[in-house]
Formats: sequence, C-alpha cells, structure tokens
Amino acid sequence: MRKRTKAWALLAAICTASMLGGCTYESGTKAFTTTNFDTKPEQTTTAQTESAAEWLKTALEKGKTEKDAQAFWYKGYVINRILSRSTTSMFDGAVLTDKGYNVGTRIAAQPYTYYRIGDKRYIRSNDYWVTAPDEPLEFDVLKGFEDWLPFMDRAVQLPDEKAIGVVSVPFQVKMTGAEWLAKSQSPLFEPLKKLVGDRPDLEYILKESTIKATFWFGKEDRLIHQYETWIILPLPEAGTMDQQVKFNLYKYGDTGGINIKEPEEVEKYLLY
Repeated sequence: MRKRTKAWALLAAICTASMLGGCTYESGTKAFTTTNFDTKPEQTTTAQTESAAEWLKTALEKGKTEKDAQAFWYKGYVINRILSRSTTSMFDGAVLTDKGYNVGTRIAAQPYTYYRIGDKRYIRSNDYWVTAPDEPLEFDVLKGFEDWLPFMDRAVQLPDEKAIGVVSVPFQVKMTGAEWLAKSQSPLFEPLKKLVGDRPDLEYILKESTIKATFWFGKEDRLIHQYETWIILPLPEAGTMDQQVKFNLYKYGDTGGINIKEPEEVEKYLLY
C-alpha cells in the first residue's frame, strides 16, 4: 500500500502540472485494466501539413484574440484507474472570457458547481453556496496548454476526423514521465524535481511511466475542439495505475446561449 500511495502522489503531481484536474481514486483488487492506450499512431498517420507546435501556437493566440473564441461550451471527464477499480469525474460548463465561467462537476459521485465572475469565486455543494478558497481552484479548461509546446516537435499528425461535428486535425505525442519532468517549464513541477533527486523509487516510476496527449484542432477555425491525455504509472510489484482525461470544446461564439449568473444572484445564497 505504501508503494501504491507513492505512485498515486506522483500521478497527482503530474496531473496538476499538466492541467489535469479531479484526481480521485478508490482502491481495489489486484487485476489489470484493459485500455487502448497503446494504439500506435504510426499505423494511422497521414502526411504532416504543418508542425504541431504551430497549430497549438495558432490555437492559443486565436483563443486570446479572436472574437468568436471568447465564448464556448465544454464537457469532459477524468477517469482514474487503479488495478481493476476506477473512479470517473464528470465536468461540463461554459466560458465567457471577458466575464467568467461556470462548471458543473461530479467527483466521486459528489456533485459540485464552481462559478467565477471577475475576481469572485464561489462553490455550490448540496444546494448551498460558499466562497471559494483564497487560492483559486483550477477549473479553467484552457489553463496550461502552453506547457505542451516544448514537446510538440515530436508529435505526429493523425488522419482528419470530426470532434462534435467539426472536421479537425489531430496531433498525438507520447513521452515518459521522466521526459516530461525534464523538459516541462511548469512551476508546478519544481517541488517534484527537487524531490526526485533523492528518491530512486520515484525516479524509477517516472522512467517507466508513459504520457500520451492528443489534440484536435479545427481544420477551418484552427481552435482546439478536443483534447485527451492519458497517464500510466507502474505500481512496483502490483501492476499499473492510470488516468485518462478527455474534454470537448464546442459552440464557439455562442454569446447568446451562455448565461453566467451575476454575483448578486449567487451572493444572496452564500453561507459564508
């Protein structure tokens, strides 16, 4: 159990630094889970039209400056598997970048609503609203994409496919946890980098782990319409544990359909 806890702490650190939220799990019996994680992109690759880094840079820039990219809906899930047991967390929400965002979540079967407008942040659980912690929770669905740029030079382009009806250009990249830690510029990794040097057990887990990320960029609008990350870590003498995250971003420009509550609509229900 101690080795399992160490591995899970490491997975949680990688999740946080690679914009993956909702890390929860339940322990279970010792049996391997089956996934399609190891589908080899080289078997279905297509002629590369432009570097993956350029596609990501363009998407991030348009996400900041293009009018239609300032409003969108999103939905997705986080699945954590440890041996034969799994826990799924669901997310759905909407974003108005000049105003705020809301997200409904179900984490380990417990529903929550997270709401931000300007610098005000609130959480609802069991029909009660409370003020979010001073250190804001990271529910921003677009936060952290820049951290993937150092790795995109090794991504391969896959055949075009639709993501919620939008013809998209997918790129996929794979690496070990050790490679991610070495090249990532995320400040969230700094404590882990300091820890690994004195912990050969964690160094082994990082070297034997695998991270796979796939991004779907709209062929016409060049925005991010879908992304998926998958992390697998070994459990020494026990098997594996993994986390899969998949999100869709859709209905870009839907300013008329998105309604972010005004602060006073929430504050009159605040407990504290």
